[in-house]
Amino acid sequence: MTLIDKYKTLLNAAEDLIVEDLQFMEHNRVLIIRGVAPNAEAKNKLWDIYSQIDPNFISSEVLLDIDVLSTVKGCKARLFMEDPILHVHKGPGVELPTIGKIKKGEIVTVVSRANVYWWLVRTDNIEGYCYAENIEQV
Repeated sequence: MTLIDKYKTLLNAAEDLIVEDLQFMEHNRVLIIRGVAPNAEAKNKLWDIYSQIDPNFISSEVLLDIDVLSTVKGCKARLFMEDPILHVHKGPGVELPTIGKIKKGEIVTVVSRANVYWWLVRTDNIEGYCYAENIEQV
């Protein structure tokens, strides 16, 4: 079974939800899905579908590289915990790659709440998920 067959449900959802630049391909035993979602809910839905197929993202068979339209506004928040940095992950889970860091006191834009534990945040350089308990709205 190819990865495209295994993740057909995810690909079908991406075709329905992605509004710009949808691309997918299989490369080195990894299914790469890229594009721009119209809103955070669409991006979060893709992560939910992926987690249903591969709980805890253990297989590392998919690179879900989806951004939300830059025109989508959010609210401002900052890191308030004692640690000097907070890791930003590719998706809503510590199992997923770290793509950046937020420094203590840094202001970020919260695009949405992916779930109770994870918020989708945006800085000047990155868009990803961080643990919600460690940031507060300003």
